[in-house]
Amino acid sequence: MAARYQLHVAIALTVTLSASLILYLASGTNEKKTALPTFAEGEDGLMRDPFDVTKPEDFIDGTPVDEDDFWKRMRLRKLTVTSLLATILIIQTICLGWSITEDDRHNTAVYSLHVAFALYTLVLSGLSINQTYAAHTKSIIHLCVLTSAATILLGTTAILPSTPFPGTGTSILSISGAPSALWYTVIALYAVCLCIVVTTPRGPRLHFPTENIYSEKTLMQITSKYDDNVCGITGASVWDILLFSYTTKVVMLGNTAESLEIGDLPVVAADMRATTIYANMRAAMRRWKLKVGSWRPKPGSGIELAYRLLRVNAWTMTMIMFLAAISATMFYLPAFFLQRVVRYLEVDPGRESRGWGFVFCIGLFVSNAATQILTGQLWSFSTTTLQVRIRIQLNSILFAKTLVRKDIASSSASESTEGNDKDKDKDKKDDEDDFSSKAQIMTLMTTDVDRVSEFSWHLFTLVDAPIEILIGTLFLYSLLGVSCFFGLAVTCLFLPMNHFAGKVVVGAQDNLMKARDERVALMNEILGGIRMLKFMAWERSFEARVHKIRERELKYQKLNYTIEVLWNAIWNGSPILVTLVSFWHFAVVRKQVLTPSIAFTSVSVFNEMKFALNALPETLINMLQSAVSLRRIEKYLNGAEVAPVAPLDGQLRPIALQSATITWPQDRSRGSAAPSAASTPRHKFILMDLTLEFPLGELSLICGKLGSGKSLLLLALLGEADLLSGQMFCPRSPPDTIAQFAGVEVPPEDWVVEGVCAYVPQSAWLRNASIRDNILFDLPYVEERYQKTLEACALLSDLEILEDGDQSEIGERGVNLSGGQKARVSLARAVYSRASILFLDDVLSAVDAHTAHHLYHECLKGDLMRGRTLILVSHHVQLCASGAKYIVSLDNGRVSYSGGYDGFHDSGVLQTLVQSGGADASDDKEEPAVVKVEEILEESADHATSGEPTEANSETSSTVAVTPSELDVKPEKKKAPRKLIEEEKRAVGRIGKDIWMAYIKACGGYGYWLTFACALGLAAMAPVLENGWLRVWSGSYLKNEDPRSPSFYIGVYAAITAVGLVLTTLRWFVLYNGGIHASVVLYQKLLEGVLFANIRFHDTVSRGRLLNRFGKDFEGIDSNLPDNFGRSIINALSVATTFVTVSVVGGPPFMIAALIFGSLYYSIGKVYGQTSRDMHRLDSVTRSPLYSIYGETIAGVAVLRAFGASSKFLRDMLRCADTNSNPYYWMWGVNRWLSARFNLLSSAVIGITALVAVLTPSVDASLAGFALAFATSLLSDLLFLVRRFVGLEQSMVAVERVKEFSELPREPPEFIEPRPPASWPTSGLIQCEDLVIRYAPELPDVLHHLSFEIRPGEKVGVLGRTGSGKSTLALSFFRFVEPTEGRILIDGLDISKIGLTDLRSKLTIIPQDPTILSGTLRTTLDVFNEYEDAEIYEALRRVHLIPTNDVSEEDEGVNANVFRNLDSPVSEGGENFSTGEKQLLCMARAILKRSKVLLMDEATASVDYATDELIGKTIRHEFASSTILTIAHRLRTVIDYDRVMLLDQGKIAEFDTPSALLSNPQSKFYSLCKATGKQEFAVLKKMAGV
Repeated sequence: MAARYQLHVAIALTVTLSASLILYLASGTNEKKTALPTFAEGEDGLMRDPFDVTKPEDFIDGTPVDEDDFWKRMRLRKLTVTSLLATILIIQTICLGWSITEDDRHNTAVYSLHVAFALYTLVLSGLSINQTYAAHTKSIIHLCVLTSAATILLGTTAILPSTPFPGTGTSILSISGAPSALWYTVIALYAVCLCIVVTTPRGPRLHFPTENIYSEKTLMQITSKYDDNVCGITGASVWDILLFSYTTKVVMLGNTAESLEIGDLPVVAADMRATTIYANMRAAMRRWKLKVGSWRPKPGSGIELAYRLLRVNAWTMTMIMFLAAISATMFYLPAFFLQRVVRYLEVDPGRESRGWGFVFCIGLFVSNAATQILTGQLWSFSTTTLQVRIRIQLNSILFAKTLVRKDIASSSASESTEGNDKDKDKDKKDDEDDFSSKAQIMTLMTTDVDRVSEFSWHLFTLVDAPIEILIGTLFLYSLLGVSCFFGLAVTCLFLPMNHFAGKVVVGAQDNLMKARDERVALMNEILGGIRMLKFMAWERSFEARVHKIRERELKYQKLNYTIEVLWNAIWNGSPILVTLVSFWHFAVVRKQVLTPSIAFTSVSVFNEMKFALNALPETLINMLQSAVSLRRIEKYLNGAEVAPVAPLDGQLRPIALQSATITWPQDRSRGSAAPSAASTPRHKFILMDLTLEFPLGELSLICGKLGSGKSLLLLALLGEADLLSGQMFCPRSPPDTIAQFAGVEVPPEDWVVEGVCAYVPQSAWLRNASIRDNILFDLPYVEERYQKTLEACALLSDLEILEDGDQSEIGERGVNLSGGQKARVSLARAVYSRASILFLDDVLSAVDAHTAHHLYHECLKGDLMRGRTLILVSHHVQLCASGAKYIVSLDNGRVSYSGGYDGFHDSGVLQTLVQSGGADASDDKEEPAVVKVEEILEESADHATSGEPTEANSETSSTVAVTPSELDVKPEKKKAPRKLIEEEKRAVGRIGKDIWMAYIKACGGYGYWLTFACALGLAAMAPVLENGWLRVWSGSYLKNEDPRSPSFYIGVYAAITAVGLVLTTLRWFVLYNGGIHASVVLYQKLLEGVLFANIRFHDTVSRGRLLNRFGKDFEGIDSNLPDNFGRSIINALSVATTFVTVSVVGGPPFMIAALIFGSLYYSIGKVYGQTSRDMHRLDSVTRSPLYSIYGETIAGVAVLRAFGASSKFLRDMLRCADTNSNPYYWMWGVNRWLSARFNLLSSAVIGITALVAVLTPSVDASLAGFALAFATSLLSDLLFLVRRFVGLEQSMVAVERVKEFSELPREPPEFIEPRPPASWPTSGLIQCEDLVIRYAPELPDVLHHLSFEIRPGEKVGVLGRTGSGKSTLALSFFRFVEPTEGRILIDGLDISKIGLTDLRSKLTIIPQDPTILSGTLRTTLDVFNEYEDAEIYEALRRVHLIPTNDVSEEDEGVNANVFRNLDSPVSEGGENFSTGEKQLLCMARAILKRSKVLLMDEATASVDYATDELIGKTIRHEFASSTILTIAHRLRTVIDYDRVMLLDQGKIAEFDTPSALLSNPQSKFYSLCKATGKQEFAVLKKMAGV
């Protein structure tokens, strides 16, 4: 027992005591606040912040499970500890008395300090007995620190041997004091106390109701239920936290369960939940402004945002910095002990006094273990806590901003990509920060946020690296003296090289990101317009387009890899050079003897320093990247917002404009402060000087020609547009309207709330949810009102057709509904809502005449609209004008009329808006005719219900609403609704062999893999040779034979290391080459698979999910997979060589140890691999809904704001964020769990290696050094092996997902030999024989046995109600659906015998929902540069987008015609044109193509009547010799066609000339025409020539 250090120990303990006391008193016992933060007083206190969506329960961790029982157990534990401490105090007092009687002053001092320490600890323990929660936690932590200090310090003095260290001669005198037995008892008691205290939980297990955090869907999938479902970290003991034992539960779950679901994972603690994090961040954004003296950072520089993030996460960051500083100091302890062990073996080869050897072995083990435990905590803080928090903070704040930001994205044009390269450079800067396209906003929320949050990994390096470098230098100095500085001087030479390399990396990375963004944007458009690509047979040309960008992207990826490899070579080279220089100076210049203890220790220190030196530049690069992202995020957060909305007060407010000038929204926050008309760019459309007042509680109509600014006026009233001058009054829904109404039952008379708005946009915005959810829009379900709404919106019949009724899921962007159905669901949402003011943008255009009539009378003029203010934009002037109280007519941005109907009728404006033939006021007064039609249809519906089986009935589609009572007849047919968008699959279990094979084949052939094996195998041998040579060199001095000159040894060492370096660099080149090759092959397969997949696939798979494959998954395959693949193999080889060399050196005992440890490692690794893979899959899968909600919100932000659904959506987004961050949190938790266990095992391996060396005399110092050098490298290698391998499996998940979509069922071949003649079809004769069509084998037939013939050059109109199979007929011509029976012949050729590309390129269709690609007007119309400008202009004239009589540009004044300039930009999806204009552009494209067979699917539904009539003339003139099939809702369009076909329930009801059908009063066509009103009927008859 070493008495020499007694006083030091006693003093150290006293210091600990005083520190503990100060902290204990300073912290005070504040119970954890469950109180909510109080709101700001005064003005702000009254205004509730609608975006504050947190509820009280969000702030609680959970409710304790069997609380009393838990605290009983704790009391017992604390009593035990107290009694043990009392015993210690008694013993210490006895010792004190002893030394006083002996009159030993040294010992008296020592023991009095010990007594004080024991007393304080006892008091603390005694106080803690009855404490609970916060106080209990605090006491436990203090007791932990105190007992561990006592145990460690006293224990150390106890094991130090009393004999002197060999070769020093100083002896440690043993001083007689109290009997040593008492002394050892005290140490033992302290150790027992420590064990009890460390394992004492800090709090009970908690339960949190999962429905508060997850959606229903998630809850339904839960497989394992348990009470204590809150993350164990809230109450875990100190020991559990240090070793991450609270995640053991999750690891085991993952191992036993077939596959994990989100709901199975424990809920994270309150401070990690999205709601709490968002609330804190929102408060921070308001509270903290950065100001240093008078200096304020420039807005948009990202500095202020960074500062706020620092302040919000201040506590975590402080912890990280503190831990980093401590762990940096501890990093070199293992190296120190390693040196002592080898030194001992040098001085004591005969092992006389083994005591010292043992002490150093224990030191080696403990120092390793402690360092690892500390760094584990450090990583846990930075990867889990900080990263997840920053991610949620930024995402939620960006999302909240999107909800209030002016919707500039949809109104601005995207920059054109080709053509104007000269101007591009100067626009570059401004263009980058303007978030005009929606894809850019998505990038912000996904890529940029991830970039910033991932910086948290590198954060601690800023503290850690400098300290490490400093301590390392001092340590080296103690070993090598001056020589070390020569070595380190060499590293300074490398620093500028790093800086340069860093710059290149950032450049390459930026280019890579740009190319990747461009590719994803193009893919986004291709997938959005996939139907059009297929209609036009453009797949191949677009495939080439994508491959061109992809090639550029991979070029940068390759450059990136090359730089990385070279950079790594420099890095691995620098420590080698440093070591060489230092050794050379040490041995050759200073003529010192290089002993094993110096050689091996300094090599390990140099390697340790390599990490520190390496980390700094990497961190700086990351910092730069994060700074760029922060800047972009802050720019977005500083964007212009829409005006805030005052809370509802129930008052009636006027809706009026006074001399207002309005334009599309722009971000003016950067330009001049006062917006003026002058600052508006010329191509922006302006509504000039409007003075209007809309009557409340009545219907108002806004009409006008195409592109005259009608939609803009509606948006202005909704507060979405910019008011340049004048005034505007219009109530708006507060953002939390829907959130307040959710779940509140109200009597019907109070249903409509004054001042709440609803809005139906022109192109319907639907969520990917069931039809019912879309209509309810989070309002409570009221049966009666809901049925009335369906009836009014003519949806009942459609729901009958749909198999799952109103539970049918709507695909993303409503792909599986027809245009009319989308419009009506969108309308039903507004009708059902509690709004008193409804803004309807052109709801009647997408439906046929019947339905339009029904909607107008039953819905717009019906009961549900009584007393509500309706503002309707419509081209159906004849239908709506007479019933409108107030009519506004716009013409190119000016009001041409406003007032009542009578004045409107006389003003002559009416004549310009409707077809020739005029309209008559008496039309709509004459209702009887209408009733008759309804009766006719009712009769047919009755026949269907009574006479025929229900199968046929489900096919019926009548626009006349079936009454709700009829609907309730068949309740017994309830079955779970079929999912349209299938649940995203995630493969369960291990990665299949076929996937590995697919990747291996994609990398290269046999030759490649042979090279690969050679390169890796040789590189693995390098370290063995290096360490082996060191052993020979340093051993030569111990053997005392005549050594060679040092320069000889240095030379050989240099040669070996140089060769090793070259080999290690080569293997990476080989590896990355294969990786890039695989990327090319796999992408080609995926792109082809998706482009040529049948259309049903594209309808059932959401676009987000496909983009996820093309974007996120490929990013992984390009950048991470080769890396993980290579490193897994390299680490595996490294581990193997280590085990082999150590065993060869140590003989049999090592072999046995190796086997035992190997099996332990394997079992831990296996458990971990399974769980980690599941977590990663969950992380990928839960990302999709989060991206979806971003996408939906960005697209529909105007609708959300109009309804006041913002805060509801914010809450939903936070729910998705929780669902996403949970698996992420646990993924890292599981990672730390593994590291903690592996590191302890590895520390044990090292300790045992050292112990064996001390025990066996045959092992000399140089051999031991050799073995230990390898054992230490084992530590990191094994851990990285497991982690890399799991990483590899996770990256392979991407390959698996890509492979799944590369092997989709394809469409029939593009070409079939013999190909049809080039001129086919020459005449355009169409014969249809017995055609039967169904969409999928399990679905019912849609068309039943159609047979007809259309003569060459005939114009045929196809009419029928919604869902009667009109569009299906059109699709079957393009073979989107293959006929089940029968065939279609064109010019005598059976189209099913022709290749698809041949067929589709020869026919033309103008589809119902027009798809336009972004770019310029020219690229949109003429995708492959086949036509001259003159031809394009001619086509635009034909569709009347350019007036025929050429007006010169100057005369047009404010709102110039964009279509004059073929370079005018087209934004994503053509958003900067109205729907009508887009339809006309599609028409112009068809005119350019000039096929013999033309199909038009409601091609002019969104165009005003006057233009429609002109276009009708154009078509007859342009396509005089072509065969035309037109699906139309407007009878005028087809009345003068050669023949009309009426479809009903997929059968041909009538097929004859219009005149013949009109002459027969019994025909259905007759009743259709009759329904249009008396005068219109007369005009139709005249036009048909009856």
